Amino acid sequence: MPAERFVYALTGWTVEKREKGWYFAQSAKRHRTGHWQGPYRSETSVAMMIARQLRVEIAERYRHQVNGRAP
Repeated sequence: MPAERFVYALTGWTVEKREKGWYFAQSAKRHRTGHWQGPYRSETSVAMMIARQLRVEIAERYRHQVNGRAP
């Protein structure tokens, strides 16, 4: 196992079921109507979209850390 470790505390998300489908937003921004994304057909679809967002966040943080810059 390499000596380096990369640990990331990830952003929280809020998911809401509405009449037209499932929506999500970052928890810190949930009170702003423009930050909600959706509608999605199912909770599975919304969970996959959140997973994609988290993957981007992890990749960006890793790239910054490896290149010696704070995120």
